[in-house]
Amino acid sequence: MKFPYRWRCCSNKFSFQNTRMKTWRQRNMIAAVLLLCVVGALCSDDMGTPVCGSSYEAACLTPADYLNRSAPINKEVAVGKKLIISLEGLSGSPVCHLIRGEDRVMTANGSQSMVTSPLSETDSGEYTLTCDSNNAAMFSTTVILHVMKRPTKPQLMLDGVDVPDASPLFKCVSEGFPKPTIQWSGNKDGEQSLKESDRKTESKILSSEYYNTGMMCCATNAEGQECSQLYDYDLQSSVMNKDEVSTVTLSEGQSLLLRCRVKGYSLKSPVWEKGGRLLDARTLACKPEKEEEEEKEAEMCIKNDSHYDVRMAYLSIRSVREEHSGTYTCTSTDRNSKSVYVHVSGSPPTYNNLMLLKVSSLILLLTWL
Repeated sequence: MKFPYRWRCCSNKFSFQNTRMKTWRQRNMIAAVLLLCVVGALCSDDMGTPVCGSSYEAACLTPADYLNRSAPINKEVAVGKKLIISLEGLSGSPVCHLIRGEDRVMTANGSQSMVTSPLSETDSGEYTLTCDSNNAAMFSTTVILHVMKRPTKPQLMLDGVDVPDASPLFKCVSEGFPKPTIQWSGNKDGEQSLKESDRKTESKILSSEYYNTGMMCCATNAEGQECSQLYDYDLQSSVMNKDEVSTVTLSEGQSLLLRCRVKGYSLKSPVWEKGGRLLDARTLACKPEKEEEEEKEAEMCIKNDSHYDVRMAYLSIRSVREEHSGTYTCTSTDRNSKSVYVHVSGSPPTYNNLMLLKVSSLILLLTWL
């Protein structure tokens, strides 16, 4: 049975309106969910009683689980996270104190939990947790807090640059907790420094181990792994090899180590330039780290080296700044050259900055909806 044209038009109109209504409801539902996420992110510090459950924002400690234990409580928390000390499972309405040395860090009086601010490495140490009920001591226990930190991106630099007739060393330094271990690419063994602290690891290896290939060092602990590499360029031709990069992005404070090389006994070392300006290997010659610190000279330096028939030119910056951004070009005596653009951005984002960025993104999305 065919409906009159006018009825068919009305039917299509109602169908279109229903579709718009469904789309509007779906968008409102999405907006409501995102709004709850934003409110939770904005108000998680102080509003409401936190639920004791480990997440990407917080770790949880429930002392009631350790009432019959005499040994200290060891608690590991990642840097930037909060610690929720839940008083659930304790009878009555206890008054609890978290004490470090002679200082009361936090007190819970009638609440169900204590929540720290985001933790840093300096918060690691020994604490005493005491709880009283009706002016009678319930328990007192020792809490040993370990604030875990992912390894820093290794600082890769040259060492032993003043030793005559010898190739320099590669030095790789990283900090973290637990103290990271350092591995060199190719499963080669480096020499661990005897000056290590409980958080910093330093390893050295002969640069001649990698005279004709690239190199990388990686720092690893239970929280993750970070690596740094030597950006190596073979000037036998002007065509970039597959493992040679044309752009390097770093954050302020990180290190940069470039090297170009050419093969031939009769050839001289290649030369580096930045933005068309020659970087003189004599005036910018690398100095021992101690001398650089004492003289407070520019951090960029050039070191020429040779091994067998390979001639090399290193460009090293211990701690990059934004003004180090630019195009660096290395040229051999037979006029082969290769360039790399170095971009130095601001400092790496902190945990709190990342949280604010997430919240801002959600608010922008809500505005769009």
